[in-house]
Amino acid sequence: MSLYQIKISEKAGELANCIPLEEAYLAGFIENILKKSDELNYNISGNIVVGLDVNGPIVACDDNNLNPFNCATECIKYMMSTPGIEVTLMTGWDLSTMDFFKRNKLHIPEIGIVGEYGMVYERHGNFRYLYPYREEERLEFMSAILKTAAPQNLKVAFQGNYSPGAGAICVEADVNGDLLQHPLVKGRRPSIRQIYDAAIKKSNIEIVDEKIVFENKPDNLKGLSEALYKIYPLISVRVKNVEGNKLSIHIDPKDQPDFNYESLKEFAKIAGEETQRKYIAYEDHGVDFISKEAEDGNFSKDAGLREYGREAFGNNDFISVIIGDKSSDVPRTLDNTLFFPLTGSDAEPIAREKNVPSLGAIDVRDFALALSEAHRIKQFRE
Repeated sequence: MSLYQIKISEKAGELANCIPLEEAYLAGFIENILKKSDELNYNISGNIVVGLDVNGPIVACDDNNLNPFNCATECIKYMMSTPGIEVTLMTGWDLSTMDFFKRNKLHIPEIGIVGEYGMVYERHGNFRYLYPYREEERLEFMSAILKTAAPQNLKVAFQGNYSPGAGAICVEADVNGDLLQHPLVKGRRPSIRQIYDAAIKKSNIEIVDEKIVFENKPDNLKGLSEALYKIYPLISVRVKNVEGNKLSIHIDPKDQPDFNYESLKEFAKIAGEETQRKYIAYEDHGVDFISKEAEDGNFSKDAGLREYGREAFGNNDFISVIIGDKSSDVPRTLDNTLFFPLTGSDAEPIAREKNVPSLGAIDVRDFALALSEAHRIKQFRE
């Protein structure tokens, strides 16, 4: 007979039926959380800051539309309504995309965001940069990327990162990487005139034959940076060299058909040398470029979550609880941390190898219900 005698609340039971999730499974999951917290001497009934990875736990990894799983929103809201639990998205995504996601896809505008690998977070509409914001760093990065893309006439898109420590781009990705299905891009592609109008106040540019022509110097990119990072993030523009040591950008609906993952890695290597940053290339034609300062510093998703928790709970103790499926989701800090890798994901064996306190989960739905119920049951019995 179980020592914990789990009784699921009526609301949690209704949500389990919505998923659907067997009540016996949920009860067993709740019991495992209570057992694990007792083993670790964690106060599961106290303050908890929860970090939710997005791709994998909330949406399917291959879903470029970022549509949450059935009943995921309701399960997250249930967890957020539990006293003592503070919930935030915790992701490598930029804050621009995640702000759109939480408002228009997840439909929980009040949820926080720890984004860009923990370099910046947003809570209740306020932003905090853990990696210092320097505009000149972003402009230098943008200039280097444009310089590298131009000789090959490549098409690039800039992800709307708030922090300059992680520069993220997509290359020949509209079709090759399904970028056109991204919610910030789908049906929202601007004309070159609209990009020009967004950039002209802060950049010395001109339109020639449906192309924006400009001198590629960091101090001349302020307007173009604002247009392509903030107003039209992830909109691809083809970059070419023109006479007089200038560059041009224009909208091209077609990708280079022979530009594949191997081509991307070759480009990323050259761009990494030009930007003097570590690069990580992805099969969806995205590339992350991490600055040396960010690489050497204590910037990670769980470090950002810790700072978020300190703001939420002040001087009061709390534990960090994280759900994720990738190596970057595995917490570096083990004290007062409980990790929920998705069962069968890359994160699961890594957590075991590093002795990270962990329990497997299917996705955010069973995780949210089980954690909320374990927290409630423990509080009731104290």
